[in-house]
Amino acid sequence: MTLEKLKQYNGNNGQKAYVAYKGKVYDVTKSPLWENGMHQGMHEAGIDLTDAMANAPHGENVFDGFDIVDTLDDEADDEDGEKDKNKIDWIKWYRKYHPHPMLVHFPIALHLFAVGLNIIFLSKQESSFATAVFYSFFLAIIMGFFAMLSGILSWKINYQMAFTQIFIIKLSLSILTFLLGIFGIVIYLNNPNVVYLSTLPSIVYHGIIFITGISVIILAHNGGKLTWPDKESS
Repeated sequence: MTLEKLKQYNGNNGQKAYVAYKGKVYDVTKSPLWENGMHQGMHEAGIDLTDAMANAPHGENVFDGFDIVDTLDDEADDEDGEKDKNKIDWIKWYRKYHPHPMLVHFPIALHLFAVGLNIIFLSKQESSFATAVFYSFFLAIIMGFFAMLSGILSWKINYQMAFTQIFIIKLSLSILTFLLGIFGIVIYLNNPNVVYLSTLPSIVYHGIIFITGISVIILAHNGGKLTWPDKESS
């Protein structure tokens, strides 16, 4: 069975649900964990799970209870095969060093740090705290942009860009956080004294600090679900 053919068995519209792993195609149609071709809101049937399994909280023994219905064909010629080999090597390097987990923790910490400093600033109105809030927030947005890019790359490598609920939430919140951050930075740079005022731009600026702090908590929570799914659903 080719990978293109495998995609047809996605569990939708009465179709069977097949997944591939290490060249073998498994029928997961009757599994309650693959209802309607969806597994834990993260994986869709009709794909090769070989790469994604490295990040799964369980081993390959989960396939032991499923029937092998076919094998996954290698359609590449020698030239394409060499390209695929290089691609696999690159993927192995990416997954070995985990750029996304490394990058994502810094903006989360900086966002929450900015929220804490902003609370202190609003109570004391000292310029040193206002400056610290802005630079912490600025770094959080810049680093968050690179974390978002690495997250999209991880989404492609490990989950074949499956548009499941958890990824829609993460992608939407990431983009929203970045856009709000840029807006907040523009407000501050246009008039740094805005933080001391009671005008609409000031309210918006401080509001963005707090809203983005909440959004990264939600992002972190959903990111944790990918690594540690609910035991009741596993």
